[in-house]
Amino acid sequence: MKTYIYIFALLMLFTSCDDWLDIKPKGKIIPQKVEDYRLLMDQARSRGESVGVVESFGGDLYLSDDVVITDDRFESKFSESIRKAYTFADHIYLEEQEDPDWSTIYNQIYMCNIVISEVKTSTGNEDEKNQLYAEAIVHRAYAYLNLVNLYGKHYNPSTAATDLGVPLLLEPSIEGSLERSNVKEVYDLILSDLDEVYADLPDVQGQSYRPSKASASALLARTYLLMGDFNKAFSNADASLSYYDFMYNYNELPKNAWYANMVDLPDNYENKEQILWKEPQNSYQLIYPSQQLKDLYDMDNDLRFAGMFETEWFPPYADKIFLQEYLVGRTCGLSVPEMLLIRAECNARNGNVGDAMSDVNLIRQNRIKTEAYTELTATDAADALQKVKQERRRELAFKGARWFDIKRYNVYDDANISIDHSVVGESHILSPGDNKWALPIARKYILKNPEIEQNPR
Repeated sequence: MKTYIYIFALLMLFTSCDDWLDIKPKGKIIPQKVEDYRLLMDQARSRGESVGVVESFGGDLYLSDDVVITDDRFESKFSESIRKAYTFADHIYLEEQEDPDWSTIYNQIYMCNIVISEVKTSTGNEDEKNQLYAEAIVHRAYAYLNLVNLYGKHYNPSTAATDLGVPLLLEPSIEGSLERSNVKEVYDLILSDLDEVYADLPDVQGQSYRPSKASASALLARTYLLMGDFNKAFSNADASLSYYDFMYNYNELPKNAWYANMVDLPDNYENKEQILWKEPQNSYQLIYPSQQLKDLYDMDNDLRFAGMFETEWFPPYADKIFLQEYLVGRTCGLSVPEMLLIRAECNARNGNVGDAMSDVNLIRQNRIKTEAYTELTATDAADALQKVKQERRRELAFKGARWFDIKRYNVYDDANISIDHSVVGESHILSPGDNKWALPIARKYILKNPEIEQNPR
């Protein structure tokens, strides 16, 4: 890919509004033609001051019940910020430290806002302008959905209009207020924006980092699922799958050259299951799965475990780690399996047991060793829903779903799920209803911009 270096005055929320006034755009390329904006939107990886369109959130990894940090590793193998996140500390970052999720996503939003505000007045083909505008809107909507679910309470129709969301920045401005919008306002923006641009997107794209109708429908499905609107979540997941439904059969993938038991899943944009490719900003890490998560797998025959987890090779440890993550990086984008699971969950909630289990079994056929595969059945809607949730946890492990899922289960299903991260003799339990389900905003940003209200602890 041809690389253009754009050095814009990217909006970084650790900078005060007064400081922004002295910043002037500069760079080797100032976009003027539609082709310039295409190069900017195709900047998948980090270039200069921009994080690109692919990099996304990853701070949820050490929050959920899918991971465990044992006493012997707590101090020696994990940074202070990870230890604070894992133990639900009041503050995760020191006063001078960045929050990589917050800064990465808002950096990306600023880049999208440049395209949204400028591309339609550039020179070039009108259809291309409209498509680039639409792509930027989708990327921005994806960014805001993650921000509001990390730093806000889960969407609840009865409280969303008063619950603190995140600052909504809709222009590439270097000055302005960073007051937090409420949760409802953030969701309303996401839905209205996606509705506005849907028709200007192609059905599918040749590159998974370029938004399409398939990925816009998928993003709507995820959004409505998080809102508890299961009928609209179903229709949008179904629409996404009507545009694109490719899945790998893990039985047919080659083995890794270095690890004989591991399936060699294609990396990054080469992974054709991705409808909108996104990677966490902390993509390449060793992950220790919790016993609770391991117990959900058929460890011998489920290739999501047998083909992706290996025994740690650093003595004196001999635990299973998620090695696939370390070799090819973790994804957190929109995928075909996620759409099947959303459709299955909505069918289960609506009493369509057979249809729900059909989608679950379609995933399992492509993940379980052929000689060991058997169909899952459900006795009723409640049993189907439980099996869908278990399959969702297996399939989407470490892909940005579990933390958000626990939050929504506690709101919509009265699931009463707590997370116990007790370690080194100290109890660290996050209970339903605790304010700490909304992450603290890094103090650096509030010190520079005091209008940003901190989440209660």
